[in-house]
Amino acid sequence: MLRLNTRLLANCVEGLSDEQAARRPVPPANSAVFLVAHLVDSRHFLLTMLGGSSPNPVAPYLADARGIDDVRRLPPLPELLAAWASVSAALNDRLASVEPAALDAPSGQRFAIDDRSVLGGLAFLVQHDSYHIGQLAMLRRQHGLPAMRYT
Repeated sequence: MLRLNTRLLANCVEGLSDEQAARRPVPPANSAVFLVAHLVDSRHFLLTMLGGSSPNPVAPYLADARGIDDVRRLPPLPELLAAWASVSAALNDRLASVEPAALDAPSGQRFAIDDRSVLGGLAFLVQHDSYHIGQLAMLRRQHGLPAMRYT
């Protein structure tokens, strides 16, 4: 699912101009560029939760932000897509070396699920990816672009 979502995010924003990506259809809706930045940040959080690390290029932009209205500016979409590809590759590498016992350990997080293990956190954050990718697919259509491709 992580690899599928990696590809789907890129497919959702393919053909979006920087202007379209920054536009909010109606407040309080998020913009595509904000959603991509949020998902890059979320994947960095997941990587850290799994014991990996990688510099998070969106952290300075999202520091102390509780939502889009708290964010002053974001990197351009191509830069965010590069960050998405980088953290996704690091996450794939990390998952290949995670020991099963580490997945059973408590995550220390309070996600909106009953399973408090690292594996439960991983499952929640994969679903979180999918939720926001669905939002990106809707935004794509609102900008007059064809539906997102699965291939």
